[in-house]
Amino acid sequence: MRLASVTAHLILVLAAATTIPISTCSAQEVASLDLTKIESRVDLRRPKSTSQGIGGYSGAQYTSPCFDSTHKRGVLHTSLVSLDRTSYQVGEEPTFEVTLQNTGPVAVRIPFSPHLGDLQPMNAGRKFAYYELYIELWIAGGERWSTNMGGTATLYGADDHANTMLTLKPGEWVRVVGKARHGLEGDVLELTKSSPADHAWAQSSVFREETLITPKHSATVAREICIEQTHGQTVPFQLTMP
Repeated sequence: MRLASVTAHLILVLAAATTIPISTCSAQEVASLDLTKIESRVDLRRPKSTSQGIGGYSGAQYTSPCFDSTHKRGVLHTSLVSLDRTSYQVGEEPTFEVTLQNTGPVAVRIPFSPHLGDLQPMNAGRKFAYYELYIELWIAGGERWSTNMGGTATLYGADDHANTMLTLKPGEWVRVVGKARHGLEGDVLELTKSSPADHAWAQSSVFREETLITPKHSATVAREICIEQTHGQTVPFQLTMP
């Protein structure tokens, strides 16, 4: 009986040891998107008005952060792999490449389509829900200041639309190439007076959103999904005057 117990123990130890290379092998790139080569369909349709009223069109958005920081679902690690250049003039829009990797122990589900317009229902006046992956490019001057450049890349998805959501198993990652939406200008110039910009990095967040559109108004409520967000390496970055 004692020999059988020892043998069983050794089998369990060997089985546990053999799981290590299997887990390591699961770390791989599973998808990629080059947004610089895609014409994103992001415009949303408005329902037709039943009256001949005059006036403009207004919209509102409410965004709430993750309030339950103690119970986050997984870890999403964002790394800025490269920029198209290391030096930019004010007003230029950098092209960047990032990877997003699940570095936690559980699967992480992210939206992975550039086409928000495809998620809108046929009835343009019906409220609809979807997910948004928001990738930001940050720049900094040493340890003295840092600022984000606003929206740099956005991906969308919905559970009821095939091939728009992607599940990242532990160790898996995706690659995204995009172009900044906003040029380097404004307050960045004031920041560089205290310390020149010298590096950049990327970080991301995931939101669940609901949008309602009427002939004259639109409203969106965005709630951040509680996923632990980390960011990786920085990339050299310089900013010069034109």
